Amino acid sequence: MYIFGLVLFAISFGLIGFGVFTTLVRSEKKKGRISLVVGTLFLITTFVMYTYFPSASGEDKITVDSVAVTEGEDGAFRCSVTETDYNGLTYHYEAATKEDAEAFCGQFKEGKEYTISFEYDLDTEEYTLVELVGQE
Repeated sequence: MYIFGLVLFAISFGLIGFGVFTTLVRSEKKKGRISLVVGTLFLITTFVMYTYFPSASGEDKITVDSVAVTEGEDGAFRCSVTETDYNGLTYHYEAATKEDAEAFCGQFKEGKEYTISFEYDLDTEEYTLVELVGQE
């Protein structure tokens, strides 16, 4: 995803540069305007892509330090799993009901090691727990 974004940035800046050049030289105005519009759309698409897609995702092995169920501001319930390895990094799992959050949290025991799937959101700067992959 990162490489795709860099390529899209390069293409958009190239198209915008070509459009500005042809506009200033006053040759092939139609191609210049089209490349300016397409380059600008690519640039906007790239910025939006980085906003709506998660910054990082993957699997990690964690040792659970604590597990808690809390209620969020929007009425949803969160299962928060804190690990011991990375200075108390906390992963969150959002559920609609308290029972669902407690059921998900019930899979984790303090002091045990688990393999989890997670996503990191750059906007909220939080790690979201996607699923429990396995127990070590």
